Amino acid sequence: MGADLLQDDEVSALCDKCSSAADVDLRHLLTAANDDELRLTQNAQPALTFMGIGLTTLLARAGHVWAAAAGHSVGEYGALAASHAVEHAPVIKAVVERGRAMAEAIPAGASSMSAVLGIDAQTVEVALAGIDDAWPANYNTPTQTVIAGTIAGLEAATKRLQEAGAKRVIPLNVSAAFHTPLMAPAAEELRKALDRIEWRRPVITVMANLTGRPHADGDRIPHVLEMQLRSPVRWAACVQGLVEMGCDTFVEVGPKRALTGMMKELAPGAKALSVSTPAAIADLAGLIQ
Repeated sequence: MGADLLQDDEVSALCDKCSSAADVDLRHLLTAANDDELRLTQNAQPALTFMGIGLTTLLARAGHVWAAAAGHSVGEYGALAASHAVEHAPVIKAVVERGRAMAEAIPAGASSMSAVLGIDAQTVEVALAGIDDAWPANYNTPTQTVIAGTIAGLEAATKRLQEAGAKRVIPLNVSAAFHTPLMAPAAEELRKALDRIEWRRPVITVMANLTGRPHADGDRIPHVLEMQLRSPVRWAACVQGLVEMGCDTFVEVGPKRALTGMMKELAPGAKALSVSTPAAIADLAGLIQ
């Protein structure tokens, strides 16, 4: 999903450096891995994070400057790297450990996630009240909330949500219930890796998924990222915070456009673009003033 990115000498060298530091074959993941390999969270997370790092490297070289950053779930690590809160190689090593810990936290097939469309977050919370093993996991937009839990918990939650008026409850193709209390063992393992990294205060505003507010001092980042893994992603609040600080142009960096698609609901007056290739970066010149 990133073969063209590695044609750039600087990005290619950075790929090799990060691969060596994190003991992961990023070049294979970006150029030759099949869908089954990339469906594994321990592979997808470092691949996605490095793709973001590579694209932001090219964006900076092209003269683009960002006033703030945010990333959804593992994307928060790339946002922190873009803010110079952490070096590239250590952050790739952290997401490799994150992916491994998440894959080992719950037996395969025991839990999952579903997207709930057409009702607000409060209605979702009320519907899930009293269900012990299903929780809101991503507060994405006012009318889209992702829930997660055990298979039995999701079945009970889906029935209640349909009764509460959800237009659709869509099972997601994921391997476990991320951003829930079921990730507590993974979060504890992740914290050990995070504590081995030097974190600095971001040089620009970086929104934290955990709170929907900006990260502060670097020494708090390990705690925030640990808790992020076992807590819901407050993406709508992150975007609202960026809008309130005056951001009016948003560029999604990575292989997909899911976050760009949410912007019509989250910030209807803003310009939302996405870049997934070096060619797309070249096209930005005429789109961003």
